[in-house]
Amino acid sequence: MANNYINVIKTLTGTSATGVYTVPNDKVAIVKTLSAYNTATGAATVITVQLTDTSATGTITWDKASVAAVTRKAFLQNGEVLVLDETDVIKLTASVANKFHVYIGILETD
Repeated sequence: MANNYINVIKTLTGTSATGVYTVPNDKVAIVKTLSAYNTATGAATVITVQLTDTSATGTITWDKASVAAVTRKAFLQNGEVLVLDETDVIKLTASVANKFHVYIGILETD
């Protein structure tokens, strides 16, 4: 059983749902960290986290947060993790383009 730690670092450049991570075939992913930093200096902006379960052909909104200007929002806290199966997808939507920098820390395993 091979373990591989990876990270995803992305700026959300648009305002539509963007697939930021897809679990590779024959892998399970344990998401340990998911955070977004709002670089806007004005009003708070909103970020939405969606999860797509490809085996059930369904997408749900997992979390939605209004993030104050120049503030980081941590979505996984107090030991929470997300466990995703192969080909599942994390999608993020920003209410304003080019304002959110996202970091996701993931353990992929066979």
